[in-house]
Formats: sequence, structure tokens, C-alpha cells
Amino acid sequence: MEKKAFFQHLDERTDIKYTESGLKIFRLKFPRAHLRLCNVKIDFGSRDVCLQAESGDTLLPYGTAHFLEHLLFWHNGRNLYSDFFAHGALLNAFTTYTDTNFMFTSLPDRLRQTITILLDALWNHSFDKKMITQEKAVITSEIQTAHLNHQLSYHYQLINMLSPASPAAVFPAGRTEDIEALDIHDLQKAYKAAYKPQRMTLFLIGGSEDTETLLPSHLRLEKHPVHKTERKIMSARPSISSPKKVLGDEERMEDTWTGLQIGALPGQNDLLTAKLYWDIASRILFQLDSPFFQEIQQTYRLEIDRLSAEAHIYEDGGFLILHSQGAHSSAYIDVASYYVTQQKKKIADWLQYGKDSLTDAIIYDSDYVRKCFEWAAECDRCNCSFLDIYGIIHEMNSQDFLSLIDALGSSNKAVIHVSQKEAIVQ
Repeated sequence: MEKKAFFQHLDERTDIKYTESGLKIFRLKFPRAHLRLCNVKIDFGSRDVCLQAESGDTLLPYGTAHFLEHLLFWHNGRNLYSDFFAHGALLNAFTTYTDTNFMFTSLPDRLRQTITILLDALWNHSFDKKMITQEKAVITSEIQTAHLNHQLSYHYQLINMLSPASPAAVFPAGRTEDIEALDIHDLQKAYKAAYKPQRMTLFLIGGSEDTETLLPSHLRLEKHPVHKTERKIMSARPSISSPKKVLGDEERMEDTWTGLQIGALPGQNDLLTAKLYWDIASRILFQLDSPFFQEIQQTYRLEIDRLSAEAHIYEDGGFLILHSQGAHSSAYIDVASYYVTQQKKKIADWLQYGKDSLTDAIIYDSDYVRKCFEWAAECDRCNCSFLDIYGIIHEMNSQDFLSLIDALGSSNKAVIHVSQKEAIVQ
């Protein structure tokens, strides 16, 4: 199947409706799938630490969204995981920077019961002080364990070095002092503001049944509203580069962790475009098997054994986190940026590799249904179709890529050098 036709086919399989209460239903059909994947996404994540109301703003401790996620696993004195397991379904939950998710897989004939159980728990929670105390101990332990993960620790250290005031610099579970400060009133206010149907999307992926067949009968559906919300935009990156912040001894380093503060590109402030462009650029620049890396390594005899990058881009800003290992790891970004500007005639070929790599990852990923949910969630978050995603990927040109290279060179940077001795210990 032609790649463009694949994305068109995904859109044809997609059905979006709303319940009378405002809950959005995102249905994506896969006739051959035996199980059904269901995810309820709540528009409330770790960055949401300020509740706005006519009576005034309420500041919440960091980690409030994640704490609510934990509490909602307890409903009427029972644990939701156990209730779902009794129905042959496995329930999990996770909190991101932007949202909270409750995800499970289920047999088709059990879906109505499991969706009913989950929505009842999300919409009718009763707060218990004893349970809050119990979860404080659990989450404090979770935070302490997370700090032992060096990769995770470097990620948040870098963002804190670049933008200490950004909520993105705080681990989604919060800090120990935040958990201690949380009280039942904070949690009740946050729950009342966030856990309402208008801030939720229910994803149903798999099978060929109509949406109505899979949903509980009390959820009455309406057609998609005619009005379409505006595409999300992202804020511009800092225009003035601050001095590079460095931790560790460069002369004795083994691993290099580099953080870059990035944002909207010249002439482009569309959030989805920025995400896809940086994804493509990362596949070109920061994958060991990319033609670009193979060429630059042979040209300059670079000693780099490991290379990876992750872009984290949201409306309120973005960060690129790069991990490189080897004797020349600290110089790689500068060398790569210089090489691109000297070999502009080759950009089209490199760009085609990046585009093919991204589209192939969407089409052929081994964990396909789970990955398809992630792309469906991106469509929901950025108010776009699957074909929109393909179009943005396809339309990226050489000048766009050069703009990203320029952003790499002018962005605020933070670097953590890890010595060989420390790397061995880890």
C-alpha cells in the first residue's frame, strides 16, 4: 500500500463523536485486532499547577495530577486494577506533562462493563484522608527511586539548567516537599476542575464494531461539532543565547548529555509542525545508522559509540535532550551543524531518509496498536487528521532543515559530562 494511502485509510477508519455531557469519543477501527485498546485521556498533566477561576487563581503543588491518578485507582474501597483483572482486562495509568491517562486492553464482549467501571471511578470519586496518607508514602518512595535513575536525573537536571522556572523541569510525580504539602482541599479542587467529561477523550482502538456497539448504553452520542478549534501553536524559542552551562569534567568525560532549548521556527509556529520537523531532524542527525551519521563519521573519523535524541515540545516551549558517548561526543553538535552547511547539496537525500524513517515508524512499528494510540492522541491534541501528519512530513524542505540546524547552533545549551569512572558505576 502506498504510504499516503495508508494515512488516508487511517482517517477512513476514524470516527469522532461526543456524548451529551461533552466526552469526546475517538474511535479507530482495526478489523483483525482480537483485543480492544481503550484509553481515557484527561486534559490535566504535571504542568497544570494553577487553577484559574473567577474568584481567583489557585496554585497547586507539583505532582497534583499524578497524585490524583494514584487516588483514582481506589474506588468504593476497592482497587480498580483488581476489578479490571476480574473482567480479563489489564488497567494501567500514567501522567505526562500535558495529561493523565487510564489505559486498558479488553476482550470485545467485556468492554461495556469495563468502560462503565472506569468512568464511574473517574467521575464519582470520594476522597479518603487515610488513602491520601497511604499514597503519600507510595509516591514519596516513587520519587526517591526515580532519582536513582541517572538517565532520568540528567533529563530533569538539563531542563532545570536551561529553564529553572519551567514546570517541565520537575518530575511528573513532583518533589518530596510537594507531596508533603498536598492536602485534601488541593486534591478536591483539582479533581473538580479536571475530571469532567468536557476535558476527557475516550479512545477506542481495534475491531470493526460501530462506536455505539462498544459503549455503555447510557452514553448517548452526538455528531462531531461543525466548529473546529484552532490548531495549537508554540511559543518562540529564546532569541538571545545565554552562556552555555556545563557540569562535570570535559577532559575526563565518557558520556555527554546535552540539553537545548528550542521553540517555534521562523515562519512556523504550529505545534504539530515543530514536533514532526524535530523528529525528522533527530532521525537524520542523531541515529547511528542514518546515512548522515555514517558519512560524517567517516569524514571526520569521529569516535562516537552511542547517539540518541528526544524532543519534548509543547505550546509553552520545547527542549531537545541529546545523549552521546565516545571521545568526540561533546563536539558532535558543532561538527554536525558545520557539515550540513558545507554539504547543502546532500540535504535532499538526508531529508528523504528522515521522512522515510518517521513514516515507516508509524506504519510498521511492532507494537502497532499502542503506537497507533499515541498518534491518535497527537491528532486529538493538535486537532488534525492522520493525513495532516503525512502532509506535514512530506512538505518539509531543505530550508526547513537548515532552520533547524541554525536553531541548534543558536539555542541555549546545557551540558553534563559524565566521567568514564562514573559511567562504569552506573
